[in-house]
Amino acid sequence: MLRVLQVCNVGNIVGGTAACAWSVTRALPDCEHTVWFRSRPTPQTRLAFNGHRVETVRRCSFNRVDSGEFDVILLHNTPAAAVDWNSQQPKLSCPVLLYQHSRSSQLAGHDSHAFCSHALAEQCNRKDGFVLHQGVPKSCSVQPDTRALGERFVVGRICTPTARKWPGHLPDFYEAMATRHPDLDWEFVGCPPAMQARLSEAVKGRSRFHPADWQARRHLQRWHVLLYHQPDLPETFGRTCAEAMRQGTVPVVDAQGGFVEQVPEGTGALCTDEKAFGDALEELKNLEEWPVRSRVCREVGERNFSLKAFRVRLLAWFAKVGL
Repeated sequence: MLRVLQVCNVGNIVGGTAACAWSVTRALPDCEHTVWFRSRPTPQTRLAFNGHRVETVRRCSFNRVDSGEFDVILLHNTPAAAVDWNSQQPKLSCPVLLYQHSRSSQLAGHDSHAFCSHALAEQCNRKDGFVLHQGVPKSCSVQPDTRALGERFVVGRICTPTARKWPGHLPDFYEAMATRHPDLDWEFVGCPPAMQARLSEAVKGRSRFHPADWQARRHLQRWHVLLYHQPDLPETFGRTCAEAMRQGTVPVVDAQGGFVEQVPEGTGALCTDEKAFGDALEELKNLEEWPVRSRVCREVGERNFSLKAFRVRLLAWFAKVGL
């Protein structure tokens, strides 16, 4: 049984790299997993990783990782300052893999390097760099999917509850969408409380708000469209887009960053301006068009972003370093 150590900077499964580390444990259930977090894991994070060893380790010791306890080390965006093997120590006895999720120039020493998207590789001037797209889970519900019946057409937004992800101009965008499409319903996951009144007013009260939590993807089962617009902060990958596609929820998103690699023609829509977003909603709320797009999204999501597909990619990476 392969013994895998993963290192994450932030101990919060809602957002950040911890969600990717979780996907690794689910894609490789036949491995023994240890996860080190450089900040204290939240109770929700510990619960999500139940069954695996979870520790708070602020700095990774050479002696600890070279003790023969692990067969491979997978670093998620780990900075050089967080490890003590960059230059002072000889090569470790097990391979160190670096999975880069955001732009950084001071990352820990490693034997093999993967980017989470081609967009990030290009940002880092490594256009030819090795890219490993994440796998994501989907909600398993015993309830029948009734979205094609047309009782409500629901457009949702889900992301971490930080000010950068919920910019002040967002209500203006939703007001424009709701003015053009007064028949739609709108749901928001992770919206900061201070913005909820403005967003509700922007969509004429046709809104529901939900807290951000690890199980928030369950809301995708009710949504027809995942709408995401924040052009000032392109996603390097954007797990929620992949999660939506696996659920048959059609993504309508900015034509930027990692989204571009996830949304091929015939699935969702990549939008460059407000009109394009409005046009995409106009097309999709036609309940002859939406089921076709939804089905193709499921097919693409399963093929590209399922945990099964992620397992194949991870094992191929491990094989590159001799595991």
